[in-house]
Amino acid sequence: MHKTFLFLSTACFSFLLSNAQISENDILLTISGEPISANEFMRVYNKNLNLVQDDSQKEVDSYLELFVNYKLKLTEAKALRYDKDPVYLNEFKSYKNQLTQTYLTDKNVTDDLVREAYERTENEVKAQHILVLLDEVETDTLAAYSKIEAYRERFLNEDFESLKKELHNGKSVFVEDLGYFSAFKMVYNFESAAYATEVGSVSQPFRTRFGFHVVKVLEKRKSKGQVSVAHIMIANTQKDSTLVAKDRIQELHRLLLQGEDFGELAKQFSDDKSSSIHGGELKPFKSGQINSEIFETTAFELSPSNPISKPIQTQFGWHILKYINRKEVQSFEKLQSELKNRVGKDSRSQLVKAKMLEQLLAEYHIETPNSKLAKFESNLSYNTSDNVWELSSKFNKSQSFLSVKNQTYTYLDFLEFINKNLKSIKKEWPTSVVVKKQYETFLEKSVFKYKEENLENENQEFSYILNEYREGLLLFELMQDKIWEGAKNDSIGLQEFYNLNKQNYIWPDRIEGSVARSSDKTYIKKVRKYWAKNQSNKMIDEALNKEQQNVIFSNGELELGHPALPKSFPFKTGVSKVIEENSNFYVINITALKPTALKTFEEAKGQLLADYQITLESEWINELRAKFKVDINQDVLAKVNALISN
Repeated sequence: MHKTFLFLSTACFSFLLSNAQISENDILLTISGEPISANEFMRVYNKNLNLVQDDSQKEVDSYLELFVNYKLKLTEAKALRYDKDPVYLNEFKSYKNQLTQTYLTDKNVTDDLVREAYERTENEVKAQHILVLLDEVETDTLAAYSKIEAYRERFLNEDFESLKKELHNGKSVFVEDLGYFSAFKMVYNFESAAYATEVGSVSQPFRTRFGFHVVKVLEKRKSKGQVSVAHIMIANTQKDSTLVAKDRIQELHRLLLQGEDFGELAKQFSDDKSSSIHGGELKPFKSGQINSEIFETTAFELSPSNPISKPIQTQFGWHILKYINRKEVQSFEKLQSELKNRVGKDSRSQLVKAKMLEQLLAEYHIETPNSKLAKFESNLSYNTSDNVWELSSKFNKSQSFLSVKNQTYTYLDFLEFINKNLKSIKKEWPTSVVVKKQYETFLEKSVFKYKEENLENENQEFSYILNEYREGLLLFELMQDKIWEGAKNDSIGLQEFYNLNKQNYIWPDRIEGSVARSSDKTYIKKVRKYWAKNQSNKMIDEALNKEQQNVIFSNGELELGHPALPKSFPFKTGVSKVIEENSNFYVINITALKPTALKTFEEAKGQLLADYQITLESEWINELRAKFKVDINQDVLAKVNALISN
């Protein structure tokens, strides 16, 4: 009985699935006659499902409403010819070029380079070098090479500072101390030479695009990894003119030494609001990632036995750092994606490109070497009077010279390419060298051009990603003009919207005055007595915090709910009673009350503008639904619902 039921249930489930399959020909909807496939909807739905926070919108029908609105905006953008705008076309072209490059790589070569980069990331090299500058395309290298060989001998035996003083001119010769570096800090062949050189040794001369180098390796060490810290920051510039940043950070440091909670102090007093809500905690960082040497050095010096730093000053303000943890370099698996991206942007990419070219030549069945080159070369000559390369007048220039799949290039195409690139040709080169070097470039450009132009048809993943950006950019331009900038520029409409919705823009209850906080009730009682006698905060601070930090003050205008305020206190002017909350004691001296009040137009403008944009967009969507006819194929929608529900 149970087996029979299980079989029937499975069969029924299989039947539902088979009937819910979506084909390429299933059109879910049309907008003004333009078809949109169910497959496209399913792809977008599945990709964005986790990004939709409103559970009701995860239902197919609700999500379909969002999808239709999205497509209506795109239809309007095309109707207004945004897709023909030169600025849009240029930006899209730029993105397409960037995306294309990620698909023009050889995976095996990339993987090897990524693995090598990881091994170098685990270690740092400390080095010095001498560079004899030389143009990248210079072929006469004897003088420069002889010079760097001589410098190498001196580098082995002489003092670095003396060599630098004598040889370094910042023009043709550079003698530099490079400090510590790891993967991606230098051009690839320089990096490779440094990692291959033993500590205390000087490399043999090698060439980069800058010229000839020798590198001396002083030390190799394991990478510092990354550190996690929290901080309290008091900005150099304060709204409260009575608050001195250095004095406040010293006050907080004394409280920490007395055992106060770092996270609570960060929440209440730190001016770095992005971290204060998390108790001051920052994202983990590596050496070289923080734009402050003293901050980074201090962070890496902290440890479980030395968890709290002394106050330090950066260009942003005064800080106290707290050690959270420190990690060694992450595993290869965790860093692999990041390293792959960096390899694609590094000089290593040239190695990857060369391997990819080799594969494409085989895939497109391109003859290597090109047997027609000899014929081309024998008919080629240089016209010095006109400064151009020419083919013999009797030679048929329109003959096929190179074929890349269905793209054919003639002898004339190659000749024109050479003449367009005269700047890259040295006058002293013989014809054979000109033809060889120019053909290498011509072949590479022709093959990769074909691959790039056909990538959208050959690679589905590439096609999907590119279309998402194409539509996203188009929609951004339209929304920018129609809604975002439109709302900003519609001063009359914005004012009318404010007049109709004033009740939504209200200042909460606020106080103006001072708050004193201490973990010791005795000191708060003393503050209360001083305030009752109209003594200033400065005088009280000097009296109570002379030996150690016993009380800390917050001054100015504070909204109810401000972290420096206790959660409950009498909302009236004057000095409050002592308030105990979470093992802390407070007293508040309120000089003025600022009860709930309507915000003026200017005070509400930020939130007002955001709300007005939402209203404009909603009204606009209604206009688009009236302007463009939307037809939904209910049978296909039922298939989609069945497939998703199962």
